[in-house]
Amino acid sequence: MLFIKQINKTVFFCVIGLLLLIILLFQPSKQEVLLDASLKKHFGLIHDGETGSARVRLRQFMDSNGESSQSLFLMGLSYHSEKRYAKAVEWLEQSVSTQKDMYPPSWHYLGWSHFYLGNGAQANDAFEQYLVIQPDEPDTIFALGLLAMEEGEFESAEELFGRVVQITAQSRNRLIRAKASARLADVQVELGRLDSAILLYNDALGRNPDLYEAWHRLATVLQRVGREEEALTAFSESESARNRIRPDLMQTTEFPE
Repeated sequence: MLFIKQINKTVFFCVIGLLLLIILLFQPSKQEVLLDASLKKHFGLIHDGETGSARVRLRQFMDSNGESSQSLFLMGLSYHSEKRYAKAVEWLEQSVSTQKDMYPPSWHYLGWSHFYLGNGAQANDAFEQYLVIQPDEPDTIFALGLLAMEEGEFESAEELFGRVVQITAQSRNRLIRAKASARLADVQVELGRLDSAILLYNDALGRNPDLYEAWHRLATVLQRVGREEEALTAFSESESARNRIRPDLMQTTEFPE
């Protein structure tokens, strides 16, 4: 009798497991929301730096078709690309507040706009909202890592930057992998793991030698461990990369974010 009960219990759990598997298999996956074809020319203008023209056409579009999350997003994006982040926030907040067909990337750019305005809490909330929709978006996770670093939460930052490195391991986008490795190296420095930091800086710079801040930070770490010759080379590489990428900074010594 006990043997029969045991069999029935096993069958019961097998059936439950099978049902759960069926539910997972047939559950609709979250698909990326594509920009409407009628708005692609407006996006193209923003991408090409013609933000004023884009806004004129977007207003005309909204006058004829009404406001949508996507058109509001593009208005915000136009200001974001001009680094007018307060104006970007105004439009992007309208975009995420729409009741119908909210355009998910609005959360991402709202997060970055708040970040550049120094609104850490609002930036964090916006990035977290986007990750609900796109949980493996590396640039959003990277942004959360920066916020964690600003708060001195280095273990959390280490986990976030490490996650970006893992996600982008097989990606062709070497630039985001490079900046994540560089920031992960910064965290290792803060945690006193200088050897790990050197390895990560070298990984980052092998993928993107234009990261002049990373060259400079590598040089200072090499100095700390007594590798003076390598440090001098890294300082030289930092100056060359900075002059190549940001010639406007040739007369300054600061490294902007």
